[in-house]
Amino acid sequence: MDALTRAAWVGHPKFMVIDNSTDFEGKMRKLVNATARLLGLPSTLNRTTLKYLLDSEPNLDFFPDDIKYHIFDVEKVYLHENKPPPSDDGCDDRGQYEDEYSFIRKRSHVSQSGLVQGITYGLTTVRIVSGDQQIEVKRIITGREYRSAYKNRDISRRVVKQKRISFLYKMQSFSIHIYREPMDVEGLCILHAQAEGTENEHKEKVEDITVDLPEFLKVVRQLEGTKQDQKKYGAYSISLVHE
Repeated sequence: MDALTRAAWVGHPKFMVIDNSTDFEGKMRKLVNATARLLGLPSTLNRTTLKYLLDSEPNLDFFPDDIKYHIFDVEKVYLHENKPPPSDDGCDDRGQYEDEYSFIRKRSHVSQSGLVQGITYGLTTVRIVSGDQQIEVKRIITGREYRSAYKNRDISRRVVKQKRISFLYKMQSFSIHIYREPMDVEGLCILHAQAEGTENEHKEKVEDITVDLPEFLKVVRQLEGTKQDQKKYGAYSISLVHE
């Protein structure tokens, strides 16, 4: 039942497995911290996304039989206006952030035969705080809202289209982002891994984060998050129209 439940939810943007690697109290701390993070509240959860450059698009025929995966077609459109929504007291909190941008996303669940099985739409606002840290605020929108927001897209940026393959490997959530557009980066493959730090004896989070990479994928190197890597491999930079 656990395996079937995990397989059903693989690919969900908020998918998280709280396993038995800790005692019950440790599991409860992970649950509370994960919930707080989803709600935008302070959290001590040392969870992040690590990215790895793959040498080429993987052949799904070479995936192990016990690896269940889902395929998605994703269209990401950056918006022209970057003004955040007002806070509950009606004040504009833009001054708290060094920079921010927003994009809408169309996410189509595709069968192995290419049949579209469902479509979801979302709006994401990325806020850059001190130290290059990012805060993402996401919400689901309707198809009508998506089409309306599309009219306000930033024409200085290109629409980014990806094929995504999401799967679970050794209780770790992975997603392969394969670029289809813009054409100058077609075939670029980035592996996204949801990683979590370990706890020390004092129940405090440490910065040591490791990922058990899938053996059936050819990883070139880990992306370090430097300005050079962001410019070459980040979707936000890739979308920019070059004169």
